[in-house]
Amino acid sequence: MRLRTGRPTISLALFAALPLALAACGTGGGGSDPAGSGGSSTVGTGGVGASGTGGASTVTSGASSSGGGVTTGEASSGGGGPVGTGGAPGTGGTDGSGGGNAVSAEWGQVENPGAGCTVGPMPSVASLTANAKLPDPFKKMDGTRIADKSEWACRREEILQQAYEFIYGDKPVPAEGAVSGTVSDSRITVQVDDGGGSASFNLTVNMNGATAPAPAIIGYGGLSGMPVPRGVATITFSAVESTGGSGAKNGPFYSAYGSDHPAGYLTAQAWQISRVLDVLEQNPGVIDPHRVGVTGCSRWGKGAFVAGALDNRIALTIPVESGLGGTVGLRLVEVLDSYSGSEWPYHSISYVRWLSEVALGQFTTGNNAGADNTNKLPVDMHEMMGLIAPRGLYIVDNPSTMYNGLDRNSAWVTANVGKMIFEALGVGDHMAYTGAGGSHCSWRSQYTASLNAMIDKFLLGKDATATGNFATDLPNKPNHLDHIDWTPPTLTGEL
Repeated sequence: MRLRTGRPTISLALFAALPLALAACGTGGGGSDPAGSGGSSTVGTGGVGASGTGGASTVTSGASSSGGGVTTGEASSGGGGPVGTGGAPGTGGTDGSGGGNAVSAEWGQVENPGAGCTVGPMPSVASLTANAKLPDPFKKMDGTRIADKSEWACRREEILQQAYEFIYGDKPVPAEGAVSGTVSDSRITVQVDDGGGSASFNLTVNMNGATAPAPAIIGYGGLSGMPVPRGVATITFSAVESTGGSGAKNGPFYSAYGSDHPAGYLTAQAWQISRVLDVLEQNPGVIDPHRVGVTGCSRWGKGAFVAGALDNRIALTIPVESGLGGTVGLRLVEVLDSYSGSEWPYHSISYVRWLSEVALGQFTTGNNAGADNTNKLPVDMHEMMGLIAPRGLYIVDNPSTMYNGLDRNSAWVTANVGKMIFEALGVGDHMAYTGAGGSHCSWRSQYTASLNAMIDKFLLGKDATATGNFATDLPNKPNHLDHIDWTPPTLTGEL
């Protein structure tokens, strides 16, 4: 456990406004959609990256409005500040955080705030115990529970390393000086020379009436009709991904680290976003690297969600209809969504290898109950949501029976349990959810109020009070409390 005494802290209200202050000081720092074409990515000569699977080694981390018929859903309670259901913020502190919490200035400024934490040996798969309930995110690997918010950074690191080990595969952090690029008001170029290989890719910038250095939203695979407000730049590119589950892995990540690297596509996509942030930090004059959000729909929504979980510099994460591999609890599908057309965990390592076939393949070998043992996973997607706290997370979902592949019941339960983590950390209003039925990846008016509020708070630094809303038109909503066997702690201290 690293010491965090004597660290400067700022209030949550200031945390949301911190990027604006930094800019003023001049501080730089599956869906039915087709696979992306890859655009201008250049393939280099790749070496094989180191596998992060198995073993009992000790790991020390490297730097690494509702509306239109949508009804307010059940808000989970417990531990920290109250939930801002229906658009109301918590009442425990003047910033609506539910307890006057403060956040270290480190949060949101570095890729991995737990980089100095020492994580103990990973458990063997054979030693893991099956449990159909979502794991306790506050229970450390040594069996004790955190009691103070200052412990979250190192507990977060345990969750992160277990996620790499058992779900995603490793996300390499390039060596110092390995990433370079350029930024203009129309284009970003990224060059990576690492792991014995190289990769390059380009992105398109639309300033959208914004003043430099501008806040921005990265649209992974595009924006899918999202009405990004004027004054917020957009950055888009087509992610590279093969369309089958058995062919060679393609794209910039695999160009650098080899097509046999065990990391799944979502890790590779998250790695790309991180390298874009590296370049923005090197060239902060056009896009403010501390006011960047990421979004995408369907398979690109999965990538956006994982990017937000794995890189702490992303201020706002907006996964849209991400389904399995995104915001759906893996162990819940068998229990809550075993109807025709639903997607099981095996789908994510066989149809397209969104997750690591090496890591998750230890827990599932087929799309049926007899072949699925994901209830032995020591981590699940509610904890990936927790990795995003105290930053902003807005989940946009589609509970319609028009498209069963989004595992709607599991998605609702997982999000509500994820919200409990935000609440316990005193930032319940930093996570919002809107579920509105309709065509896949078609933006609906019900989504827009929370979108604008979250952008106001996390990208524009405005005092947006209507954040934290949880609403869905899902009928017969399952109770998330039926799918946990723990209660959130009342945490003291500061993040």
